[in-house]
This record gives sequence, C-alpha cells and structure tokens, in this order.
Amino acid sequence: MNNDFSTVIAAMSVEEKVALLTGSGLWRTASMPQHGIPDIVMTDGTYGVRYSSAQIDGNEKWSMDDFISVITQTADQASADEPVAKGGSEALFSASLPATCFPNGSSLACSWDVELVREMGEALGRECQQMGVGILLGPGINIRRTPLAGRGYEYYSEDPVVSGDIAAALINGLQAEGVGASLKHFAANNSEYRRTEMDSIIEERALREIYLAGFQRAIAKSKPWTVMSSYNRLNGVQTSQDPFLLTQVLRDEWGYDGLVMSDWYGIKDRPASLLAGNDLAMPETRRDKQTLLAAISCGEVPMPVVDRACLRMLELVDKVQRHRRPHTRADFAAHHALSQRLAAESIVLLKNDDNLLPLKPHKTPRIAVIGKPAQEPVIQGSGCATTVPYLLDRPLDEIFDLAGDDFKVTWAPGAPDDNQSDEQALAQARDVAGAADVAVIFVSTAVGEDGENGDRQDLNILPAHEQLIREVAGVQPNVVVVLANSDAVVMPWLGECRALLETFFAGQGDGARCG
Repeated sequence: MNNDFSTVIAAMSVEEKVALLTGSGLWRTASMPQHGIPDIVMTDGTYGVRYSSAQIDGNEKWSMDDFISVITQTADQASADEPVAKGGSEALFSASLPATCFPNGSSLACSWDVELVREMGEALGRECQQMGVGILLGPGINIRRTPLAGRGYEYYSEDPVVSGDIAAALINGLQAEGVGASLKHFAANNSEYRRTEMDSIIEERALREIYLAGFQRAIAKSKPWTVMSSYNRLNGVQTSQDPFLLTQVLRDEWGYDGLVMSDWYGIKDRPASLLAGNDLAMPETRRDKQTLLAAISCGEVPMPVVDRACLRMLELVDKVQRHRRPHTRADFAAHHALSQRLAAESIVLLKNDDNLLPLKPHKTPRIAVIGKPAQEPVIQGSGCATTVPYLLDRPLDEIFDLAGDDFKVTWAPGAPDDNQSDEQALAQARDVAGAADVAVIFVSTAVGEDGENGDRQDLNILPAHEQLIREVAGVQPNVVVVLANSDAVVMPWLGECRALLETFFAGQGDGARCG
C-alpha cells in the first residue's frame, strides 16, 4: 500500500476514517481500495490458529449471538470434516481448519523453556501465513489470580516474570515469521463471571508490581504489533476506555507505539475509548460507528485524535502487508513433533513414591490402562482459543506401541460417562487393575467447565473420575494418576496413588509424552 500515510489520511472522509477504526465483520479490518488500503485478517488463539472459513471467507452471518455461540462451544460439541487422530478417529472439536494444537498456557509455562516457546511462535507464524492470517490474537498473560478463572488455562502463571518472558518468546517467534501478535487482555482480567461488568479493585502498587509487570516485561522484550484491551473495569473504569491504562502507562511510561484494539464487543462507549487510546474497535458494530461519527461531528472527539489512531492503523496494515508470505506452506508433521517436545518439557511429575516411574518390564510387566481420557485425551480448554488438532496422539495407542512385547497391556474405560458412575464399568476396571502389576489411570476436570463468560464452580476433578481412582486403588496398590486440568485442583485422593503426572492441557502431542 501507499506508505505516505499523512496524504492518505488527508484524502479520507470522516466516515472512511471511522470505518478504518472499526472492524469489518468479525475477523477483518476495513478494506478501502480507493485509498490503497487492504484489510487484515485476524483470528484466535493463544496456542493454535483457529481459522473459521465460514466466518472469515464465506457469507456466514455474524452477530453477538454468533460470536457467543463460537466462544461457548466446548470441545465435544462438534466435529471437524476429517479424521485427526492416530487410528482414524473422528475429531472432537469445533469446525475450523485443522492446525497444530500446542500446549495451553498453564501447561506451557511449566516448561520454563523460552527458546522452545520461541520455536512454537515461529510454527504458529508459519501456519498463520499459510492461512492468510496477519494478526494472531494472543498470547494472553493475565495473572492467574484464582484457579477458578474460566480462562486460567490460557494464561501462563501467577508470576509476572514467568508470564512476561514466556510471552515475549512466543511473540518474537511469531513476529519473526511476519505475523503480528496481540498481547492480551490489558489488564487485570482475572475472572470470566460477568466479565464485562466485573470491577478489579487493585491498589496501584499491587497493580504495577503484579498485574501490569508481565505486560511491561513482554512489551519491552518483544514489541508486539498490537495490544488488546480487556472486558473488565479496573478501579471503576472500563479498561477499554481508561486513559490511565491505555495512554499514561502503556504509551507515556512504557513507550509503546503500536496499535491498541478492543476485545470483541468489549467497548461500551466508543468515543471515550478512542479518546483513552483504544484505536481499533472489534468487531464491526453499527453502534460504534454511529456514536463515534456523532462525537466527531459535535467536537467531542477532536480530529487530531482520530488521525493519530488512523496513522497507527495504516502503519499496522502496512507492516502486515510487507510481511505477507502467501506461498508459505507449514510443515504440520514437524509442528506435531514440536508439540510433542513442548508437552514433554511441560508435564510435571508431582509424586513418584519408590520410583514407580518409569515403568520397567522386570518390575511391572502387566499394565492396566484405565480411564476414558486415555482414549479420548483432554488436550485443551474451551472457548475462543479452541483449535482443531491436525494430528492427535492418544495415550492408549502410544502405550500399546511402546509396550511392544515387553509388557502386557490391558484397558478399561472405568467411567465412560463423565457425569455419572457406571457400576459395570467400575467392576471391569477393578478386574483389569487387580490382574495387573500397575494401574495407570487417566482423569480430568469436566470438559467445558473452563472457557469464556463463566468460571469453574469448584476445584475438583470429575466426581466419576475420583471414584474411579478410589475403586482401583482398593484392588491395586501401584496406581499412577495422569491428570488433565485447566488449573489447580484439590486432591483428596492423593494418598490413593503412588505416582502423579500433571499435564494441565498439553495439546495434541500430549498422548505421546504421557503414554
């Protein structure tokens, strides 16, 4: 595009400027061929590319209702068009293009490996380039203040140093491949319950030392192309229209010169948000356009403020265009191997009495594998970040492959229904476990309890899974529990197992690492 931005801005009408500062549909910015301005495609997420062809390329209608239906869809509510699992199983995830599902934030940060995370960012960038995505909406680095937070699984840590360094590594890898990041959600977005109304009351010292420090660190180390404001209020002020946050801290103190965009439908007062420093309102809404036009017309929003935001938009559009690599073809097999490496580095061994792990043929030649997640692994949370995995390693398959002739492996689902106990299945699990030398039980928190616009109700794993652990432990002293969960859980059953592996949500390569 023409990079004489001041000339372009001077030639634009007020209506065109307002359109430039507002999304076009759900996932694009405005295209203005008359001024040589192409659009930008952006999409979620924080650990994989969720590209909905129907919404981005097709004529699917878009509205708040459509958006909510997307972000509240859980991983077991819809299927993709093609098999993604080893052995040809049907997919369990929402309809979008297959991509690499890397470990989620709460898992990834356990790796402490910034170089490996940078490689993940590069892989995400290549997949974005293949799909024509210019901005990936992540990473999310809000402080995991409470383990009940619905999107805690997307975030890295309760420590701003860890959060900032992991985020910077991912951003640097992503942007090295010519795709912009959107560091989010700025700031203090610590729960999902009534998230557009909740007010985070935080004294300034705690705000700066904990909740803002990770953002400051990531920005200093990576210069993300965009920052996304959050839904919540902060000390009584909506963050999307908070001049203290978006201008004083972000720009004046930290020197950030990139673009600030809103979270989707996160703006309540468009003129106030632009005055505060929120350049781009996403997605397109008639209300945002009309209220901003009226505010400009009556002088409430001065034209220099509008032009400054337009300049940032044009700079971003130019940056995306200059870095487009339309012939990029991602190596999904290599990215799957990377997801396996990341999962291996992220899984945490929390308990290992008498060095039960690793399993050895001369000690435990008969292995009972128990639990539905061994066959249907819980690899990610729900909501806007949900990724259709290009490949999927199943722990049960991997265990059979690795066992070979050295082990005898048996299998029982134990709890085929997450929501209720099954006495027949429990009896089968007890029989299988009792006849083995060790029982490896795969358990999880409820699929879909995490995600957007709602928080977890408690810190338990599924009651049916807890019962399964206790039933198996009654007949088998050597119990290994493999746990998949969004965030911290209580473990009243900890004494029933001799070894415990914490995977959090470790992505599509998790099965090969914990199998």
